[in-house]
Amino acid sequence: MSRRTGAVSRMFVAVLSRAPLLVFAGMAVLGAIAAPASAVAKDYALCFGDEGGDRSPDSGPIDKAGANAGEVLADQRIAACTAIAEDGTETPQLRAKAYFYRAGALDDKQDWTGAIADYDKAIALDPKRTSALFNRGTDWSNKGDDDRAIADFNIVISLEPSASDAYSSRGLAFLRQGKIEAAMLDFQQAIEADPQNGDAHTGLGTALSKTGQPDKAIAEYDKAIRIDPADFIALFNRGLAYAARDEFDRAIADYDAALGIDPRSADAYANRSAAWIGKNDWARAIADANKAIELDAGNIDGYYARAVAWANKDNDDRALADFDKAVALDATDSRPWLGRSLMRSRKGDSAGAAADCRKAIALDPKKTGSCETGQDGGEAAAADTAADSTQPSSDEADQASASLDPSNPATWYIQQGLKDQREGDVKGAVYLFSYAIKFDPDNAEAYFYRALAEASQGHNYLAASDCRRAVELDPRRAGACAPLMAGQKAVPATGTSDQSAQDQAAQDQAAARILVERAGARLVKYGVDGALLDFDKAISLDPKNADAYLGRSRARMLKGDQAGAAADCRRAVELDSARSGSCDEQAAGAEGKTGPAQDPEQPKATAAAPKPQIVRPNLTATDDSLAAKTLETNDQRALQAILGGDAWLDMGKYDKAIGAYDVVIALEPDNRFGYFGRGKARAATADYGQAIADFDRVIQLAPNFAPAYSRRGLAKVTSGDVDGALTDCDRAAMLDPKSRDAHYCKGMAWHAKGDAGRAVAAYTVAIGIDPKADASYYARGMARADSKYYAGAIADFDQALKLDPGNGDYTVARKAAVAAKGENDAAMAEAAPDPVALAAALERGDAFYKKRKYDRAVAAYSRAVALAPNEPSTYSARARARLQKGDYDGALADVNRALEIDPSYITAYHARALILIKKREPEQAIADYDRAIEMKPDFAPLYFGRGSTWYSIGDFDRAATDLDRALRLDPKSDMARQGRKLAMAAKKKALAARTSGKLASQAGKQTPAPQALTRAYINAEVQKQDSQILKAIAEEFPDDYNALLDDVLVVARLGGKQAVENTSRVAVAKLRRRYAPLLPSTPDNEASQALSAQLAMINYLMARQTPATCDNYLRSGPDAVSAPDSEFLAHLDKMGATLFRAFGAAKRSGLPAAEPEDQDWSLVADAFTKSGGTPTEMGAIAHANQDFAGLCSATAKLLAAALSLQGEPGRHVKTALLYAVVKN
Repeated sequence: MSRRTGAVSRMFVAVLSRAPLLVFAGMAVLGAIAAPASAVAKDYALCFGDEGGDRSPDSGPIDKAGANAGEVLADQRIAACTAIAEDGTETPQLRAKAYFYRAGALDDKQDWTGAIADYDKAIALDPKRTSALFNRGTDWSNKGDDDRAIADFNIVISLEPSASDAYSSRGLAFLRQGKIEAAMLDFQQAIEADPQNGDAHTGLGTALSKTGQPDKAIAEYDKAIRIDPADFIALFNRGLAYAARDEFDRAIADYDAALGIDPRSADAYANRSAAWIGKNDWARAIADANKAIELDAGNIDGYYARAVAWANKDNDDRALADFDKAVALDATDSRPWLGRSLMRSRKGDSAGAAADCRKAIALDPKKTGSCETGQDGGEAAAADTAADSTQPSSDEADQASASLDPSNPATWYIQQGLKDQREGDVKGAVYLFSYAIKFDPDNAEAYFYRALAEASQGHNYLAASDCRRAVELDPRRAGACAPLMAGQKAVPATGTSDQSAQDQAAQDQAAARILVERAGARLVKYGVDGALLDFDKAISLDPKNADAYLGRSRARMLKGDQAGAAADCRRAVELDSARSGSCDEQAAGAEGKTGPAQDPEQPKATAAAPKPQIVRPNLTATDDSLAAKTLETNDQRALQAILGGDAWLDMGKYDKAIGAYDVVIALEPDNRFGYFGRGKARAATADYGQAIADFDRVIQLAPNFAPAYSRRGLAKVTSGDVDGALTDCDRAAMLDPKSRDAHYCKGMAWHAKGDAGRAVAAYTVAIGIDPKADASYYARGMARADSKYYAGAIADFDQALKLDPGNGDYTVARKAAVAAKGENDAAMAEAAPDPVALAAALERGDAFYKKRKYDRAVAAYSRAVALAPNEPSTYSARARARLQKGDYDGALADVNRALEIDPSYITAYHARALILIKKREPEQAIADYDRAIEMKPDFAPLYFGRGSTWYSIGDFDRAATDLDRALRLDPKSDMARQGRKLAMAAKKKALAARTSGKLASQAGKQTPAPQALTRAYINAEVQKQDSQILKAIAEEFPDDYNALLDDVLVVARLGGKQAVENTSRVAVAKLRRRYAPLLPSTPDNEASQALSAQLAMINYLMARQTPATCDNYLRSGPDAVSAPDSEFLAHLDKMGATLFRAFGAAKRSGLPAAEPEDQDWSLVADAFTKSGGTPTEMGAIAHANQDFAGLCSATAKLLAAALSLQGEPGRHVKTALLYAVVKN
């Protein structure tokens, strides 16, 4: 046959490449695995089935009509999750997930306590599950425990620094606590992490409103509403802000929109009623108030608004009735008292009106002047008048604001102070007036208004002092100040000047004592700056008050002003020598050394045993700073003892330190610093049992205090409890990832456990955190010496000696390492490889690897291994090549050997992680990434690899955290950026609302999953179905078969029949593509069997179906057969099975992958013609004519012709035809 005929023959491949001859039976029937006949208690699909829904408590209004159905579904989910969560044979991750979803169902039922208990269990099983920590924090907020909520949000943020939702939720908790500045910072951080976080914009708007910045608040609400036009809270709050600016039309528009979202919001109706009142539309105001009361019979705002509207319509009786109801609902609200006073006055009830007026003013002094107080039972109005003088009226305050100089920086603080005072926040007003004085010490208005505020709190000495200063600066204030200075004047009417001076000094000293006491409270609420203002004022009134100087020294120390702190402490000691023990640390200046406290051996503090007290864990106690000690210690003697104990501890005088800490514990039995210090001192004296007991107590008092876990872990290592130590060290590192001691503790524990590689990794992290810690270098050197890495050990000992030159232990360890290295070097020199030959072998391996000739690369690297059997890099190189050719077991053996040689070889850990992922062992892969990251914490590819692995097993929280870290380390990594987007999207979906409707639609068709739904169960089901293709995969590729079963197992638990079918088909298709390149090496026998199966299917179709159906099968696949019978499915199954047996035979054969020659194709063409093939049929096949009517018959003749060929030409043609089909 001519060469042209051979070329035409090759076109046979064209039509086969377009005909989906290879289809797989068995996959459809495998779907039945998802629905086993036996019903069981556990239902994975119901527990986990809707992972895309919103469990957040603020996810929107509840649909009352569906509430009962939702409760039923919640109960069903609780039952389903309980069976999984409480089954100890399930994996910890699956149990943690079940507890998490059961908690979500309990949240649906508003059972916050039960939900928190389940989140506790989920977190215990998986401590880094940030979604559980976040939800638990939310539930603590629901219970009103904002401290615990903040503690959980703190941990989420430490694990996931870009968690915008955690910042915004913590901000809301701070907002509820009145910590406005802290809340604002969190909301801003949340917005920086995710500008689309609408809750953060809403929260920031609320905080801005509270600080008197309505314009900025409205701008934030605007942003929140642009992000989510259905944000009820943002719309409602913006309505309030507009109403406060008398923009009632805008306010009404926002309330309208809010009611469109939640038509059952009584508050929205009540506030819209108030806005209608602002527009003098009494009818609409009454209608909205009626609706508010209908929805919530206890809505005081509804009754108050309706009363005001009735009063404006001159219907005094109805107004009075509504004011009565409002007073009955909340007797602490001044508004209805005032309103009722006015109504009673209208109706001529002067006594009742006066009584109500006095009550309104008592509740809110700024109501003074709004009503008539009258006389009550002979009681003179003078008392009220005197009280009134302590409060500026609204008009006076407005006039004062208008007269202030806007260019003076103190003006803003005075204005805000007046505003706070009018709103009842007198303490806040005093704080702001004090700040004004700090900016302008000669500002008469600031002193005057602070005097009024202090007087209203009963601080008459302070008020008189401020008023005197105001009169000195502005004599015009004398008249206004006279009532405040009455009885407090420095010069009595009949006194001498000496007596007056004494009286004045006594008053000033009393005022100073008040200020010093108040400064301590200000440290908590207003921070250091607020305390400094009071200390400054106290010292100005009483320059000989040692407590004021001592307190200011501590406040200055907290501000970082060491020089000022030292100066104040020296002055305190000059005034009272008994203060020396408390002041040594500050007086030492930058050295920061503390002196001894009182004699710890004195008996008076320990004379009586403390009574047992209920322990209240402080979840926010996380640091060991001077500020924390000052704030948490109530008794000054205890604080002095703590500082003294710390000093004895630093000096190595452990017995005296223990005595000092005993004093602390006697004075304050729940002071964690006493137990913590004593535990450290006891550990230093090798009393590890008592030390551990002390640290146990610290952890009981402060469960999130990382140093206590580190110290207890070190004590456990030394006392032999290595596993307990590892648990403590890991907990410490989780609470504070930047804690040197936590990682040092881990290193000690791993070293004691015999894992020098992990020990080195942990010490390396500790050194990265604190490069000046000589003990960390020494410990790492010892671990390296145990690994026979003497050069590294010597380098570490050198660095330790550089930091502590006189340490004899370091010197001895270095000498031993040098000696061991000499012996080791001599031994290695005797067996040293030829460096030229080794380099040549590695270069050849690298060259073949780049060309993707992995077999030859393995051979070259094997030569390198033979030349240098103790060099880990040679094994690592060969593992890389083996990984690429699919030899996972060989690759794993190589990296294991590399790590035996050098347990700190990071490249090998990274490589082993990649291999384990290929072997479907993600948990082990993550463990290797963990070790590599410990050793090299700033290497982005490690975080990318671990994040991708977390993503692959559905842990999107950790995936997002790791990929975020990878992106920060390598901002140019497009893969990390894309991976992070995918992880964040998946996480958002997993945390979004789980709608009851979707669950309802599933409730009737959930398929119970058996308790023994395992790989073995799936395998048994496959065997029952007698699937030939799966049997072939199991025999030829057992690892791939097990991986396929694992994939099916997951979807069988979570999905239905269709999911199982899709998963199995995809898995088989992937295997087909992976092994298709092996076909050219298939032996003739297996190739003939596979091709014969294809021909048998065509013959069956030609015999049982119409010619058109058979042709359509070649064009579009099995779907062309509308009613497939069991024989058709058996043919499909056999086709797949013979193909995978061909793959297996090819992998084992070692035959060359030869391509057919032209002469081989000529032989096919001759055989085709002899079997009755016509030129027309040949042309149709050659030109891929899909419209040709006899396509099935022509293809059958082609396959028969190929099968008739013998020898190598026949094998070449058969494998080429199979490869063309499978590849396409």
